[in-house]
Amino acid sequence: MNVLDNSAIRECTSCQLCATVCAQNAIKIDLNDDGFYRPIIDSGLCSDCGLCTKVCYKFDKGVRVTTPEQLSKTQLYSAWSNDDELVRNTTSGGIGDLLAHELLKQGYKVVGCEYNDKDVRAEHNIASSEEELISFRGSKYIQSYTFKALNEVVKNCKNEKYAVFGTPCQIYALSRVAELKKVREQFVFVDLYCHGCPSLHVWRKYQDFIKETKHLDHFDRVDFRSKAAGWGSFYVVVVVVVDGKPVFKSCKNLRGFYELFFSDQVLNDACNDCLLRGTLEYTDLRLGDFWGKKFLDNTRGVSGVSVVTEKGREIFESIMSNGMTASLCEYEEFLPFQSYGRSHHPRAEARKAILDSLKDPKQTINDARRVLYSHQTLKEKIKRYIKNILALFPINVTNTIKKIV
Repeated sequence: MNVLDNSAIRECTSCQLCATVCAQNAIKIDLNDDGFYRPIIDSGLCSDCGLCTKVCYKFDKGVRVTTPEQLSKTQLYSAWSNDDELVRNTTSGGIGDLLAHELLKQGYKVVGCEYNDKDVRAEHNIASSEEELISFRGSKYIQSYTFKALNEVVKNCKNEKYAVFGTPCQIYALSRVAELKKVREQFVFVDLYCHGCPSLHVWRKYQDFIKETKHLDHFDRVDFRSKAAGWGSFYVVVVVVVDGKPVFKSCKNLRGFYELFFSDQVLNDACNDCLLRGTLEYTDLRLGDFWGKKFLDNTRGVSGVSVVTEKGREIFESIMSNGMTASLCEYEEFLPFQSYGRSHHPRAEARKAILDSLKDPKQTINDARRVLYSHQTLKEKIKRYIKNILALFPINVTNTIKKIV
């Protein structure tokens, strides 16, 4: 049988390309009870053509994994924009924004992720102007709704050029579509050094808590990882516009979102053993934060950029002389501090208990945190206490302690 089966749906990456390529409109995308986007299949409309499985990572028995030899043929750069304002308003070194503007200039429509407060979700949209690129700045640490944007991309990719920014699973699926349609030359793919995507219930509970404690009824912008205290600090800042002026509401002491996210207990099932997180075979460029010892004293922000293909090299070189600082680096300085090639190992009992708490409308984000704490091992509890103590210090003091350790 060629159609998506229940096992694949349960472990779905939710790139949502299966719904996009379905000519019969037999697949819809919706959130399941645990807060993950999943395909819903109308078997009465399905013609069993198998196209959905051809773009689905879970049905690909020949996923290409980058070998050490192949990795050595790519180039890794540390890079940042020389524009202080741009770097301050982006998650790492601002390279994604520089790339987006350059690709737009080269005639590509840019597909990126923005936050939609009305629907309380991240979603991919298509930008055709520089003004539209602004909302793509910064990482969104939640699963993105892609169907609307990628549906347009798939329909028009023979006549339009697209530069797509997304997670490795999203880029994989779209690269498969490009191969099937024989239009790979119409695309530039930029994916991310990805840790995984948590249940959307984590964010929705958290934003409810922020709105209640900050007395807000909406957000005009969300900085999922603000640099207000320096690059490397993990907390959220929300922005509301009052009388035409932005008002920043810091949420640095409300760390529940990241506690649950980095526990690895509530990530999407497919994120736990994702091969795509550990391969560069389907992208032109991969971006991430350049964590690690090399830039431990940097509180401004540094991007790690893997230049994979010749097309990626040409594009990256086109922005190197455009107000940017970049240096070649070794992967040994970078990959140990990423989730590249790693697997996550959630504990079934803890995962179910936390997800049950998150989907209970009567329970808050703090209730879910307490469920998490009750299932932590002694080692995890000690680590949490240490993190809580370190969070009391400025980021430069924290980094000094890390150096000593």
